[in-house]
Amino acid sequence: MKQRERHSHLIADINIAPFTDVILVLLIIFMVTTPFIYRSSIKITLPRVSHATGQVETRDINVTITAGGDVYLENQRYNLRFDLNIFKFKLQSLAKTYSDPAIIINGDRTVKYDYVVQVIDMASRAGIKHLVLATEVKR
Repeated sequence: MKQRERHSHLIADINIAPFTDVILVLLIIFMVTTPFIYRSSIKITLPRVSHATGQVETRDINVTITAGGDVYLENQRYNLRFDLNIFKFKLQSLAKTYSDPAIIINGDRTVKYDYVVQVIDMASRAGIKHLVLATEVKR
């Protein structure tokens, strides 16, 4: 009887299909959860006043200015040094959607005065006549 030679081959390939599936699932999870984390990370400290001057009933346009010069309008971040024209266009388009718009500026306590003045100037050029500066009441 003649014996056949056996050549045993080792399989050196790694099946990466399960690894790819896990990575894609993690990528989808991060893509879905990142906007929620980013929106809640706007940290500002409002200036304080000794008494409340009244409550604003309508909140038409809400703008937040951070100490670093970033401006948030409808949870979109704009940098006043680089995105000035984009922010101006977005503010004008929002002002046109309301009949008598008001703007509420939530500025950090340590924000540069120039950033607040720029936002107020853009709001007045967009036709917004009512301006509110948000503050905290001292307790």
